[in-house]
Amino acid sequence: MKKRFEKTPNRSSTVYIIWCLLIVFIGSILLNGWQRQFDETFFDVERVYNHIEELASPKYNGRLPGTAGNQLALKYVEDYFKEIGVEPGGEKGSYYQEFEHMIASYSEKPYFYITDEKGNRIEEYSIRQEYRDSFDGRGKIEGELLYLSMYITSYSDHEIRDKILLADILLREEDIHYAKACGAKAIVATINDRDWRLDPRRRVEPVRMIKGSGNLHRIDDPGIILHYVKMPEFVNLKRYASKNYKAQIGYEYDFHPVNTANILGKIQGKKQDAGYVIVSAHIDHVGAEYDDGPYFPGALDDASGTAMVMEMARVIKAQKSPPDKTILFVGWNNEEGGLAGSRYYTNNPIYPLEKTQLIQLDCIGSVTMQEIDFASAGTKGQLLRNKFKQLADLRGFKSKESSFLSSDHGPFIEKGVPAILIEDNFEDIGHKHKIHTYEDNIDNISKENLSKVAVTLLDYINSEVYGDFLPDYLNAQEWSFLSGLILLGIVIYLIYYFNKGKPDYVIGNLKIEDIYYSMPFRIVTRIYHYVFLTTIVVFMLVFIANIPTNFNLILDQGSVYTNLSISLTVKKSILYIRNLLSNGFGKSIGQQDIMKIVVNSFSKSMVLIASTLIFSTIIGIIKGILDGYRNQNNDSLRTMGTLVALSIPDVLIVIGVQLLVVFMYKYNILVPVMTKEITRKFVLPLICLSVVPSVYMARITTIVIHEEMRKGYVKAARAKGLSKNKILTLHLLIGVTMKVIDSLSSVVPIIISNLIVVEYFFHYPGVIYMLLKAYQESDQATFIGLSLSLGIMYVVLNAGFALLAFMVNPLKREGIQ
Repeated sequence: MKKRFEKTPNRSSTVYIIWCLLIVFIGSILLNGWQRQFDETFFDVERVYNHIEELASPKYNGRLPGTAGNQLALKYVEDYFKEIGVEPGGEKGSYYQEFEHMIASYSEKPYFYITDEKGNRIEEYSIRQEYRDSFDGRGKIEGELLYLSMYITSYSDHEIRDKILLADILLREEDIHYAKACGAKAIVATINDRDWRLDPRRRVEPVRMIKGSGNLHRIDDPGIILHYVKMPEFVNLKRYASKNYKAQIGYEYDFHPVNTANILGKIQGKKQDAGYVIVSAHIDHVGAEYDDGPYFPGALDDASGTAMVMEMARVIKAQKSPPDKTILFVGWNNEEGGLAGSRYYTNNPIYPLEKTQLIQLDCIGSVTMQEIDFASAGTKGQLLRNKFKQLADLRGFKSKESSFLSSDHGPFIEKGVPAILIEDNFEDIGHKHKIHTYEDNIDNISKENLSKVAVTLLDYINSEVYGDFLPDYLNAQEWSFLSGLILLGIVIYLIYYFNKGKPDYVIGNLKIEDIYYSMPFRIVTRIYHYVFLTTIVVFMLVFIANIPTNFNLILDQGSVYTNLSISLTVKKSILYIRNLLSNGFGKSIGQQDIMKIVVNSFSKSMVLIASTLIFSTIIGIIKGILDGYRNQNNDSLRTMGTLVALSIPDVLIVIGVQLLVVFMYKYNILVPVMTKEITRKFVLPLICLSVVPSVYMARITTIVIHEEMRKGYVKAARAKGLSKNKILTLHLLIGVTMKVIDSLSSVVPIIISNLIVVEYFFHYPGVIYMLLKAYQESDQATFIGLSLSLGIMYVVLNAGFALLAFMVNPLKREGIQ
């Protein structure tokens, strides 16, 4: 006795120490999470809007690289970084990474005149008013106008030589090359907007008066002058061509190198080797028309992205604690000239590319934005863009994924860096927006649409960069429920523990032992058990259903890349459960009531399962009784046969039944029965589903009969001269029935697993079939509802059979079994 009490304190002390360490560990996690909590409310869309308005103002003159306006924009961002305390992230302790690049600019004002047969100038077109250039070809030319009603390649070289060609059908690359090779002077086209790569099979938008940024491929080969005019002007040009009028076109520009720079700010992460996240935009635009011409504000392209980068820098700098990773805030220069700044950085990285990911913001927040486009390529990029898509979907923002690469994320993707572009839908930009025009000013910006992009980006920074796992989206009732569940679990565990070690320990006026064996404690424990399991099962079902259907995970150089965000999936699951409890399942993709789908499919599956249990129980008991009365010398052979039957794959059973049906059709066996709808849609699935449970029930019945036959009461009945039938009905059948009822719970998983194959092959509209259909259609809400109903089905069947066994078996009621 003394030895026992000497060990008890040590054992108790160990448990106390473990509990204390556990509490300290959980507390430190929560405290650390609280300290790392990312406060999204610091974001202010007004600041973004003001930055855009500033950068799009006349004093920046379109921010063309190498100009005073571009230098002024760089200085504006640098001064702001200094003001908010963002460190220099460039070379040699500065905010800059300097580089040299070629820029195209007009050497004189372009002109476009029409002259009559006497050489009199009868009409003059102004660039960006009636026509626009393409930075193809250059020089001063004069030629006769020639309207072409077919593709240029349909004409002979002498027909188009020295002519200025008018084309109003799809202009193909081979047409342009052919025109130059044949000596045409220029091409003036309409309708087709080649710069935006419109699909020729779709309706073609009118020509927009945009300005390009120079085609570096034309440094050595100027090509042929290619201008685009609006349709009214093109109609006039056709009329002039019919009169053999001429056009004079002056289009002179040159390429010259300029020194410019990317601008980089930095917030140093807490861990030096945690990696880098670049939040970037391009700071440049296309400048002014010519020396004394109007300027292009570039509010949407890309003052909007630059302003958002500046505000993100302020928001992250204002947090209580920096993230583990280092955050870089970058303005790339000369994006319009061929992604020059970002390409220079990827070829001359200041920070290791293998530890970098990039988020590029370009053309965001327009007044005509219909949806957000998350663009990337490569496996890592696709995983990143899908994660952003999930965040937008959770917020209810309309969005899409694409593989568009013509922005500063492109060079990073080429280097294998996970990079994403966030922009307004590219089709909307091409057809509706006013980028590269005089009208791309602050009026082109929507604060509401800016906020949508910002919220999505902040959600990503919160969950993936800061790793803030504290569920701030839980309401008071949910916090109370979870806290109560955890605290009650701890109390129940402590009572269990102290009952084993110190049953005489007194709490108030009650001993631990009295509390443990009291009816209220037993009831509370049982209720807690079911509530806890139900909560876990429901949450896990919803969590699994919310895992992306295109889930992928890759390992590269020791880093893990995946489109699965645990915190995001947990949030989606909790929000779904909340909505489920308050509003029900809602509507499916086809706008059908999900509750009706669930109830209908659930009832059909339950009817099939119930019929299977009844049918297989009857067949199994009969077969088991017959086997039990046979010579037991062949018992091992029958056991082997049972194991073989139980190991037959469900698919083979279904295929075998279907082949049998085909055979019966072929030889006209029971055709009237086989052609009935109930046979095809219910009887055949019932037969397939009953095969394995019947064999299982038969085996149990046989084993019970063999066991009971060896017992004294059966031997006594036989000694009294009772027949086998009376022994069976008066004695054996009772034991068999109770044992079969006890085993029904173990049959449920067999039936449900077989149900997957049976419902799928026979198109039986039960829970499993509808579940697979919802998955194929990516109908997440319906999938989750059906998943929950499948879990409920399993619980109901098991609980029902447990209750039935309790009612039928007196030994269970007395607590003996």
